Amino acid sequence: MQYPDESPWSEDKENCYGWLMQFADGNRIDLHVESIVYAKEYIQTDKLCKILLDKDGILPEIPEATDEDYWVKKPSLEQYLGVCNEFWWCLDNVAKGLWREEIPYVQDMLNFYVRKQLEKMLTWKIGILTDFSVSVGKSGKYMFKWLSAQEWNAYLETYPAGTADAIWIATEQMCRLFEDTAIWTGRQLGYVYDLKEGRNCQEFLQHVKALPKDAREIY
Repeated sequence: MQYPDESPWSEDKENCYGWLMQFADGNRIDLHVESIVYAKEYIQTDKLCKILLDKDGILPEIPEATDEDYWVKKPSLEQYLGVCNEFWWCLDNVAKGLWREEIPYVQDMLNFYVRKQLEKMLTWKIGILTDFSVSVGKSGKYMFKWLSAQEWNAYLETYPAGTADAIWIATEQMCRLFEDTAIWTGRQLGYVYDLKEGRNCQEFLQHVKALPKDAREIY
């Protein structure tokens, strides 16, 4: 069992409290209780909410449950270009870390920063394919439903083992998948993908990859 509302950042234990419970028979229940006043005020803040039983007629009428709040949102030009820039910029750190063989640092940089931009670009493609009417789930876990088998397998190949060689291969796969998806997505949205930025960063990656281990200068 876990008591998340006993954490220092819990804001209102008097009005809402939860227990996270894993039972020995395999069932999992996240039990959350609220005061009547709190429930009435906040019941409509999550469109996924569904009233199963209200025997005393306390709660207000609410719309039918929907995951609409979690649908992929169409990006603005600034958001699109920002994700492209973040993806390519953070790869410079991946190259640096790989040359130094700082594997934990590289894994963090790759998965917490670079991957998030690739995930966003793939979800935007899915949004275009579905008229921005679906949710891809937490961490993009349902992306396989709309990506082609080739794209999904390419994405899975971006998860590397814990060696520098494996991470280089996964990183190069990330670059190919991101650029292909970004170009397609940009065209569909009427945005211009910055080819020069992507190519310059990929050339830098390959240059660092080829540096000898006793190099004292990059160029």
